[in-house]
Amino acid sequence: MWSNLTTAKLLVAIGVCVSLATTGCRSYAPKDLVAAQDVLNASCCKPDNTQQINFLALRQTPPQEYTLGRGDTLGIYIQGITGDKDVPPPVNFPDDPGAQPGLGYPVPVRDDGYISLPLISPIRVSGLTLAEAERRIVNAYTKEKEILLEGSEKIIVTLMRRRTYNVLVIREDVQSDRGGNTIRANETFIGDSVQSETFSLDLPATENDVLHALSESGGMPSERAKNEIVIFRGGQNRDVNSLVQEIGAPVDGAQNPNRSSANIIRIPIEAEHGNFPDFSEADITLYDGDVVYIEGRDQDVFYTGGLLPGGRFPLPRDYKIDVLEAISIAGGSGTATAGAITGRGSQGVLPATQVTILRKCGCEQTAIDVDLRYALADPSERVIVQPGDLIVLEYRKRELATNSLFGILQFGGIFNLFR
Repeated sequence: MWSNLTTAKLLVAIGVCVSLATTGCRSYAPKDLVAAQDVLNASCCKPDNTQQINFLALRQTPPQEYTLGRGDTLGIYIQGITGDKDVPPPVNFPDDPGAQPGLGYPVPVRDDGYISLPLISPIRVSGLTLAEAERRIVNAYTKEKEILLEGSEKIIVTLMRRRTYNVLVIREDVQSDRGGNTIRANETFIGDSVQSETFSLDLPATENDVLHALSESGGMPSERAKNEIVIFRGGQNRDVNSLVQEIGAPVDGAQNPNRSSANIIRIPIEAEHGNFPDFSEADITLYDGDVVYIEGRDQDVFYTGGLLPGGRFPLPRDYKIDVLEAISIAGGSGTATAGAITGRGSQGVLPATQVTILRKCGCEQTAIDVDLRYALADPSERVIVQPGDLIVLEYRKRELATNSLFGILQFGGIFNLFR
């Protein structure tokens, strides 16, 4: 038989839990809750309708044949003119492992597009393919000057080194940890200092575009970058510092590339479906003196409270996360302990399933109710998290009552009576 004291303890515990279940014990109770299913109909809660840029659009179309231009270096061998017939032509192996070895002696293409060879007038090769340049050289030695006998000439023309374009890439989507080491922004932490990093690149012809410049300077813009790529047409008469000072507001994805001057082009990384600005291959092709600028952004964050660890967490730039993913990022598992409420430190029987998202829409605040019991199976319960949202995890009345009863019984040692 139970003692009168034990019976009294049990009655008190049951009475406390009944009181909790009937009066309600929410740690925070907003007056007007909006159901998660109605969030998409709210005036300030629009569905995600954005897409990322196809990064292939930032690359030049690979040419079927390479055309020569100033800065190229040809390898030319003319038997009896640039080399003795008993001596084989020299072979040059380029530093680029993907390039073909060059045969002959180096002959640079001058700034005016011409090359200079012995015994003949300069020949214009700019805009020609290697085969066309070779035919023009053969014609100059056999027909125009008749120095060599047509049909018996030994002339070889190869590309020894492609011309390059010097481009600057300034990136602010890098950060430094406390030790001063540079790390990429894929590992995002609030409070770390953002630095800028400058790359001086020599891009070979046919690869002198934005995509190759980004690839050579660390890859695609990270989540620390603003939603745009800025191209400054530097040329010979522009100062880099003055160009950087001309940066203004981000580009509107519904418009054409914003040119705040004739020398600045802005291309968004993400825009609404069907509203990407039109830009040509000439816009993304880079030349000597051009600057590609990736500006750092102020990160959008969400906040957590209640049974979740209180904190401030960054939102990704290129994709959306829902409330379940946000809880996971914050370190919550969708469960909580009764000790968080009662202070007893006991494990709760039922997990917390009440999530309230406090969202500011202008000067007003909306409280969105999410039920974790259905969120796993019902996509309409998984609200997309917006910048500035406060996510509060709480017990429902029955969950709190059940966990409180469990904690009181365990703390009072009443379970020992049944052993």
